[in-house]
Amino acid sequence: MSFFSKTPRKKVAAVIDITSSSVGGALTESNEECPITILVAPKSPVNFLFDVSMEASLRCTADSLRLTAKKLKNLYSGKIDEVLCVFSSPWFVSKVKIITVTKEKPFEARNTFFNKLIEEEEKNFNDKKNKRGRFIEHEVIKYELNGYYVKNPSGKNARSIKSHIYLSAGVEEAMELARKEIEKVFIHVPLRFATSSLVVFKVLSDILKNKEGFLIIDIGGETTEINLIRDNAMEQSASFSKGTNLLFRKVAAALNTFLEEASSIVKAYSVGHRTLESSEKVAAAIKDSVGEWRDYLKNSLAAMARESLLPQNVFIIGDDSVCKFFSSCLESGDFSEFTILRKPFVAQKINPEWLTRYFKTGDYRHKDIVLMMEAIYANKFLEIRN
Repeated sequence: MSFFSKTPRKKVAAVIDITSSSVGGALTESNEECPITILVAPKSPVNFLFDVSMEASLRCTADSLRLTAKKLKNLYSGKIDEVLCVFSSPWFVSKVKIITVTKEKPFEARNTFFNKLIEEEEKNFNDKKNKRGRFIEHEVIKYELNGYYVKNPSGKNARSIKSHIYLSAGVEEAMELARKEIEKVFIHVPLRFATSSLVVFKVLSDILKNKEGFLIIDIGGETTEINLIRDNAMEQSASFSKGTNLLFRKVAAALNTFLEEASSIVKAYSVGHRTLESSEKVAAAIKDSVGEWRDYLKNSLAAMARESLLPQNVFIIGDDSVCKFFSSCLESGDFSEFTILRKPFVAQKINPEWLTRYFKTGDYRHKDIVLMMEAIYANKFLEIRN
């Protein structure tokens, strides 16, 4: 054994997950030879009001972010290499642009070629869609040379190169708020931003080999986000401004109570704890909320299916106790017209056991599935910046 051999350096990353209903956090540890360990994983709910507004949402999110960041810092005394802050809808917008370049003679696929494509698309994206935003990600997520999928095209020659470019921009006020709050707690620690769409795409594409493809539906507090993954690419994305808070507001109004109390009542109702005086009103509010949410979902899926029919497999992300009311409608015949086989969707939760190969034995149990995927992304798909 060499006296100069080194123990592989551990990477410790702080992950912060900002959604419309909560701010979660995780401290993760790994190195090249060892699986990921989640050291701590606190979460703070985001308070919400009857009236939805950007200013109120930002204020409530800032309070939850501050609390989660302090918990992460207080629960770990060691050195943190990097902070990864991941935004979910509605705090970012994104698109996938497909560009095909064809020439008479074969030409070499170089990094400069792809960088130029990205720069041009950034300019177009900024002019048309991103008035109040700041760029987060811009990368080619799929390459095709002469019609064939290629994982790494660098140095290869082809007459035709098709590039699938993912571009995202965060809401500027939200990004600035996140930066200030995080840097107050994690002083002089490099900070990187990411979007939930790209994180989930990269992690699930690495573990799910489904030729037909699948939909990912993330049911958040104020919004629902839909991503279509097919043939090694993120094909389409959509979102609409209805989520689980829709149900809490309707229950609060029906029972003439506070939103926090309504949330507790719904969660208790979902596991069978019901009272005669409130059960009928809660059931009516659930039916009304699910019907409204289903109409918005149907409009979004109809728009996506106009380009090409959708796969049957759907993976649901969200609070199990509440999201089940919404996701239950997916397997009805209402959506059969949008699927390839003209049959209902097959909906299921993402199983934590699918991610076990990335984690220290037993460390995947009873963890937040989204934070688990973000931990994988931070430790396996991002390199430490020196």
